[in-house]
Order: sequence, then C-alpha cells, then structure tokens
Amino acid sequence: MKTSLSLIWDWNGTIVDDAPVFIRIMNEFLEERGLPLIDAKKYREFFTFPVKNYYKLLGFQFSKKSFDELSLEFIKRYKEEMLKPSLVREMKGLLTRLHFSGIPQIVVSAQENKLLNKAVNHYGLKSLFIDTYGIQNYKAASKIKMAKEVFDKHFKNHKKTILIGDTEHDAEVAINLNIDCFLVSYGHCTHKRLKRTGFPVFKSVSELGRAIQKNL
Repeated sequence: MKTSLSLIWDWNGTIVDDAPVFIRIMNEFLEERGLPLIDAKKYREFFTFPVKNYYKLLGFQFSKKSFDELSLEFIKRYKEEMLKPSLVREMKGLLTRLHFSGIPQIVVSAQENKLLNKAVNHYGLKSLFIDTYGIQNYKAASKIKMAKEVFDKHFKNHKKTILIGDTEHDAEVAINLNIDCFLVSYGHCTHKRLKRTGFPVFKSVSELGRAIQKNL
C-alpha cells in the first residue's frame, strides 16, 4: 500500500534506548573532574544541543581545543558501549509495519555517520530505511543543515512529512523544514520540556504508532 506520508526519524533515544549509556559516561567525566554526578532525571532536564552547552550546564569549563579533546574521549568510551542498549520497546515492530505499508523512512541523526550506520546495521534495521544520515564529526552539533539537504533530496515533493524525535532540537529541525513533528518523551528529554515546543508529545511507541496511523 502506497501512502502520501513520509517519515524522518531521529536515532538516539527515539529508536534505541541509549540514555543510560550517555549518563554513565558523563558521570565518569564528572567524577574525574570532581563535579557533581547526575541521575536520569537531571540528565533529561539538562541534555541539549549543541552538546557543548549541555557540558557547560553541568559545570565544565573548557576552550575550543579542550572541548574537541573531550568529544573524542567521549566517543572513544561510547564506541565500547554503543551496541549494548536495546531498541526502544515495540520500536522494531512499528518500523517494520510502516515499511511494509509503503511509507518511506529515513534516519537523520546528530551521531557521526559511520557510527550511525554501524548501529543501524547491528540492530537489523537497515532494510527498513531508504537511507540513513549522520553528521561528519563527533561534536553532536546541529543537524538542521543536513536535514534540509535530506528533505530536499528525498521528500520535498511529498504531500506530508513528519519528523520524529526526542529533543527540542528535533522540533527546531522540523520548524526549519516547515514540516510536522512528533516528539517522544521516553528518550533524552522530559515530557515537560518537549510540551513547550507546541508539538504533540507521546509517552510510548504504541501512542506514537496510533498517531502515525491517523496520518496515513
């Protein structure tokens, strides 16, 4: 069944349940620097893009060079952990159903491109997406420019595109693309923060799936 709907998916926190990995590595960094540790609640209240601002909120002080070095150290540790988390519950089933309903799906992530593709392959999802796009460095900065290029290439002439993510930055991307956005509050940001964007916020994959179904 062909539909007029297309979907742009975020990866971290939206499809893969990896917030605990980010919290664990950050707490290692904080402990090494004598800074207060964070729990899941505080993480979801403070995490933001670009991640350099998130580091500052947690008390880090650094120059451009030291942030670059910190980014590389984070990725070094992240690579050791990145394939350990599970997919978000019920997510693979939803992606599979959407794929076989004829809905074109793409991943656009602030994760480095090679790491993103490694993860998508590892979780057996590659065939469900027409393509996957990550950024070309490890700094987890804005993905607006890349998302615009992807949208123009694949979905510009589609009747309706929805971006699905778990952060305020995903809402920002959708606004810049002038498309709809569905946000999920089980990932890296709190429900309260996401509600302030004005976009619909869903607490589970089943809620999200029902909302997508209404747009077919």
